[in-house]
Amino acid sequence: MLIWEQHLSTNATLGRHLVATRPIRSGEVIFRESPTVLGPKTASVPLCLGCHRNLDPITTDAGKKYYNCQHCGWPLCSPSCETSCYHRDECQLFASKSYRPQIRFDELVPSKKHSGYCAIVPLRAILLKRKEPARFAKLATLESHVETRQSTPLYAAVQSNLVPFVRDVLNLRNEVSVGQLMEIAGIFDTNSYEIRIPERGIKIRALYELGAMMAHCCQPNTKHFFDEELNLVMIAAVDIPKDEMISISYAQPLQATIQRRFTIKQAKCFECGCHRCSDPTEFRTYAGSIVCPQCSKSMVVAVNPLDFRSDWRCEDKKCSYRESAQQYITRNEAFRAEIGQLSSGAGPDGYECLLGRFQSTDVLHPWNTNVLQVKYALTQLYGGGGPGGINLKDLSEKQLRRKVELCVDLLEVANQLEPGMSPFRTKLLQDLRDALEAMKSISGNSFDSAPAICKTTTSSPSTMKQQLENVEQELSIIMACDPTLRKTSKDLYT
Repeated sequence: MLIWEQHLSTNATLGRHLVATRPIRSGEVIFRESPTVLGPKTASVPLCLGCHRNLDPITTDAGKKYYNCQHCGWPLCSPSCETSCYHRDECQLFASKSYRPQIRFDELVPSKKHSGYCAIVPLRAILLKRKEPARFAKLATLESHVETRQSTPLYAAVQSNLVPFVRDVLNLRNEVSVGQLMEIAGIFDTNSYEIRIPERGIKIRALYELGAMMAHCCQPNTKHFFDEELNLVMIAAVDIPKDEMISISYAQPLQATIQRRFTIKQAKCFECGCHRCSDPTEFRTYAGSIVCPQCSKSMVVAVNPLDFRSDWRCEDKKCSYRESAQQYITRNEAFRAEIGQLSSGAGPDGYECLLGRFQSTDVLHPWNTNVLQVKYALTQLYGGGGPGGINLKDLSEKQLRRKVELCVDLLEVANQLEPGMSPFRTKLLQDLRDALEAMKSISGNSFDSAPAICKTTTSSPSTMKQQLENVEQELSIIMACDPTLRKTSKDLYT
């Protein structure tokens, strides 16, 4: 593990960020850090303020209800969480102010989100200031973008809920100003990490002092996970050379540049200018490009990908095709609308039909962002279960082969956009392994000698057996670095 203070750097564009002071190997732990403050998201389903698990109601003679803390009345999962280190200080404050929350189990909408949780994280930051002023002072130096955020409808809602509750209901007006409260809210929205651990029923957010120093890049060189104590563990997803920035990503890898930059601007209040965003070809995947409608040979790329208003032109200098940013956006939104029109329960057939329509157009190529997102949805429907999906054990051999084909195709894209141990690439490897194991179960002895279904850039196995062995070998290396990964379905076939 590295001494992080030696890796802190600053410049006008990125502010404070981390750089590698020596080569870092893929899979190496860069740092492990406990949360400075953690708690519910701004609007949250009912959860325990002690262990942060989503709450299940208990059945009483009067009907279903949540267990409530005997001291402050907030819903908890059990009496043992009343003394949790996370809840203890706020509990004393709530009790001293005789405040009782109005969060009840709703049989009609069990997963209803409650805005009352928006005050918990800022309140915990204020309580941190009381107990550990030096640690709070470090938190307060983080970027908030509050000037930009305050003009948004979301922050108007946050201010109307958060400010009167903390300053009036809890009577802390002499301890924190309106400006300080909004600054704290902005710091968390800018710098916090989402902690999502489905098997533990946890979906919260947390701020990590060192984690907040990580700069964003749309091709990140790290991945992270959260251990049993909710510590942030940052590991190298690829080999990181000396002097290279150590980065994370806020973006979805299959989104094209114009979508990613818009999303980042809205959520994080800055304009990304990373090497992927700066490359009109997006590392030769052309994820945001279309086939030129005029010459039907070359790709149409942004003249300046860092300008939302930039024209788009054919890469072939001999072709004169050019279109405005608005023309590009209108066409792309039409394709995205087609994806959005599929119902949440649309099965593989619906997505295959849409994919066929996309592939029959003159402008969408196999790695266009819209095509890629439909392909990824299909990898999850084939074997994912859930609404519209088919359980892995119920897939036919033809459907399993299709899942393998899609996974291999998307892995080619992942190798360019998020290589190494990235979560996106790891998920595709897991899905590919599961499909090959299911094929092995169906095929029996013929599996070992059956020809490999697809070829990959990283290896060219001649048989499905070799293909499965290659995938399992790579996954074993990744899982050794990230113990939170689990083999999701192998036990169905062994």
